[in-house]
Amino acid sequence: MGGADGSLLVADIGGTNARFSLAREGEGGIEVASPAIYLTADYPGLEAALDRFLAEAGRPPLAGVAACAAGPVEGRGGEARIAMTNCPWDVTAKTLARVTGVEAPRLMNDFAALALSLPGLRPFELASVGPAREAVPGEPVGLLGAGTGLGVASLVFAGGREIALPGEGGHVDLAAGNDREAAVIAHLRMRYGHVSAERVLSGPGLVTLYMALAAMAGREPKPELTPAEIAALARRGTCDIASETVQLFCAWLGAVAGDLALTIGARGGIYIGGGIVPGWLSGGPGLFAEDIFRARFEAKGRFSGWLARIPVHVIRREDAALLGLARAARDG
Repeated sequence: MGGADGSLLVADIGGTNARFSLAREGEGGIEVASPAIYLTADYPGLEAALDRFLAEAGRPPLAGVAACAAGPVEGRGGEARIAMTNCPWDVTAKTLARVTGVEAPRLMNDFAALALSLPGLRPFELASVGPAREAVPGEPVGLLGAGTGLGVASLVFAGGREIALPGEGGHVDLAAGNDREAAVIAHLRMRYGHVSAERVLSGPGLVTLYMALAAMAGREPKPELTPAEIAALARRGTCDIASETVQLFCAWLGAVAGDLALTIGARGGIYIGGGIVPGWLSGGPGLFAEDIFRARFEAKGRFSGWLARIPVHVIRREDAALLGLARAARDG
């Protein structure tokens, strides 16, 4: 990769925006250029947007290509594709190969790409949750992140390779840790039937949770509130329902993160990505209740002591998924 052999093309494709960038190997590791961001609605498909990016970049020689999108990858190798629910683009390995001329592009789930970034992140690109703990080198790593949905993935190490394992863990059953949470789940179940973790641990879920708490209190909620506005109300302390919404969110995220750590044996650490928690941290201290998160993360009965030794970090690097894609493209 890199050097005289060419650049790496990386693309992070979402329902609203597609981010394209070029990356190269530098003295301090892989360097990812600031991405070009295109609205997916402005292009009929991936081919048109990708062709424009390459034209504007001067059609550089490419040593590798990797792209990610939200959703599971269907098929393998040159037949790989991702069917997106909020974007009509046909995201396929064949399209990437045809437009770029690279024979074997990598196509992966967005959280798999984010997981591959983890070994390349530097300390200042992470924020520890609670007192510092030491990860066990070579042990599995867990990743989850709340944004449009709740993404979940893990990273394992075998034979000197880093292997990202995406999944659909956001759709596991949401469990109650106390009577209040049980009442909230019962309220949500009457409306939705199945109550998954993603039902509350996401941007839309934050609104759903706020509306449920308002209804349970017999209050008339403001249906036009956005997740950012709910967070702002909680930060100002002017709305008790918004404050409880954020506290419940932090508690449930901790519980789900602890479940993930137990399921995969994540002694290599747990990482939090997505847009919500990193955004809460960048907005100033106090909104992300680390003590509530950590208490629920560790509240697993006989394994509480085992979980207490696992480090948890929030990913603060905005283009971390692009870094993961670059590492995948470099390593083939």
